[in-house]
Amino acid sequence: MARYYIAVTYDVCEHNKLYEDMNEYHLDSSADFEKQIREFAKTDFAPLVKVYESDTRDFEEIRLYKEYNFKEYECGCYQ
Repeated sequence: MARYYIAVTYDVCEHNKLYEDMNEYHLDSSADFEKQIREFAKTDFAPLVKVYESDTRDFEEIRLYKEYNFKEYECGCYQ
């Protein structure tokens, strides 16, 4: 059974109580996931990227596959 993946970038700032989804990206399962996800985070300057998987192309039913945190894009409010 084929699996389909989508990555969602999030803007997060604990200081301002911000937790907001930004963009969705379809992942190419034949390519390196880590590289794609790192590029999405860089593009959106996103400290958090969540990857969801689905058994259908329409992503009607999704499951959290994995979360990726990027310290280099975290908010600098506390500094």
